[in-house]
Amino acid sequence: MSREEGVQEPIITFESRAEWFGLKATDVREIARLRGVRPVPRAPGVIAGLAEVHGRVVTLIDLDRLLPAGEEAASVPGGGRDAEAEEFGIVLSLPYEHLGILVRSGVDVAKAPEEHGSEPAGDASWLRARVQVGDRLLNLLSLPALVSRVEDTIRKGFRPGSGGAAVEEA
Repeated sequence: MSREEGVQEPIITFESRAEWFGLKATDVREIARLRGVRPVPRAPGVIAGLAEVHGRVVTLIDLDRLLPAGEEAASVPGGGRDAEAEEFGIVLSLPYEHLGILVRSGVDVAKAPEEHGSEPAGDASWLRARVQVGDRLLNLLSLPALVSRVEDTIRKGFRPGSGGAAVEEA
């Protein structure tokens, strides 16, 4: 029996804007409790900041700000954030180990669903699938598509300024 036939890959799960998201365990290098996120001056909002994880600097993606327009954080009681909640960094695996996702809720592990789920509709190319896990709908992220979306957002968020300095667009 091959590994694929007998064992299903676990899914690392977390919440963002009252939705449930997940990454395949092989897409995750580690989950770290953050002791402070340092902002990056003039960085687009999709960059939450920098954090040190075991002596390495990791750029953290703010998934709350990467979600499609129209899904306002304010629609979630408390803006989807608890000021007292611990923050975690889901550090991504190779070749994206310099990136992580800032998580302002708990992180858990779910058993991979047997079925592959439905294809995401509309402008959700950064989702691999939407799958039912128990009584909840899980948005399974596509790591390459997510990183591509972050890169596109960063490129759109800056334009060259005088003297080669980056200036954030309004």
